[in-house]
Amino acid sequence: MIILWLVVVVATSVWAGLRGRRLAVSARAAQAEVDRYMAASQLDLLPAKLEELQRRQHALKEVLARLQVSIAEFMVLYRSLDAVRRQVTGARSFFTTK
Repeated sequence: MIILWLVVVVATSVWAGLRGRRLAVSARAAQAEVDRYMAASQLDLLPAKLEELQRRQHALKEVLARLQVSIAEFMVLYRSLDAVRRQVTGARSFFTTK
């Protein structure tokens, strides 16, 4: 009975050891693949790219503010010209109907 128990324990230990070795080999291969991917992804350039993006966003905000000012100035001109056009149209209709 002890010999049978010893065979079962040894066989189970060998099986677990082989499974553990296969798992370690596949984990090592996966880690190597992740390391290659991380090296290829150029993560060290990320802070510089983030800073450039922030500069561009700031420049875009400034341009957007200038655009809003320009649109407001255009609307003032448009309303003035529209008022003049209405007066000219009114005067023309006044003189053409009599």
